[in-house]
Amino acid sequence: MRIAAYLASRIRYSLLIVFLLVVNLLVVAFYDLELSRGVRLLSIAILFAYYLLKKGIKNKWITLSLLIFLVKDIFFQVYEVSWGYKFYLLLGALAYITLVAERIPKLRNTKLSSSLIVITLLLILANSYTLHMLMDMLSYQFKDFIEISLFYFYGAMMIILGVTAIVYNNKYNSNRSLLYTFLVFSFIFSDIAALFAYYFGFDLFYFFDRFFFIMAMGLFVNYGLNYKSAQEEYYQYELIDKNL
Repeated sequence: MRIAAYLASRIRYSLLIVFLLVVNLLVVAFYDLELSRGVRLLSIAILFAYYLLKKGIKNKWITLSLLIFLVKDIFFQVYEVSWGYKFYLLLGALAYITLVAERIPKLRNTKLSSSLIVITLLLILANSYTLHMLMDMLSYQFKDFIEISLFYFYGAMMIILGVTAIVYNNKYNSNRSLLYTFLVFSFIFSDIAALFAYYFGFDLFYFFDRFFFIMAMGLFVNYGLNYKSAQEEYYQYELIDKNL
């Protein structure tokens, strides 16, 4: 009975994500930017409510992060206003910080291999260079020094988040660490797609932005509620560590 109930719950949640994806992509295709942003905010609110109402152990970092994502998208509704843009970047960076903070305890005493160090350094250098190039290309868009600083801060947190996911997955190599990696890079791909869509006029990228964002939020809620995978990861790592 428990297995059947678990499977039924997973199916219902998967159908919810598919529904949100379809609705968001249709709105992006046929309606204006303002309505699209409103539907995205509503989607986050639905997933946050699902997370809060679902029975199980709640992680304070994940709960806080989901709340920040929700508030961030409230400011997304007034993205073109200077203070709305500032709060959007600030809260986005804070959301990524909470994602990193939630994993930090798992990364203590991590042994870094030479290959992982090389990959991490290449990732940091590539993203830093890209961020610098984008800053040069978008400099005319910024209204003051605070916006420039927040843009760099947001980009830096994105890089740190990506590195955290790689190190975490390299250390544990579990289903949970892979899920975390998928959701992290879905957030990153969403941000990159949104930038190209909004600032460079590649309208097709709005679809990629929304697809990756809803997938990231869906995976994040699943990650937060799937306490069973956290237990499995702990016991698997303890077993491997002791055998070694």
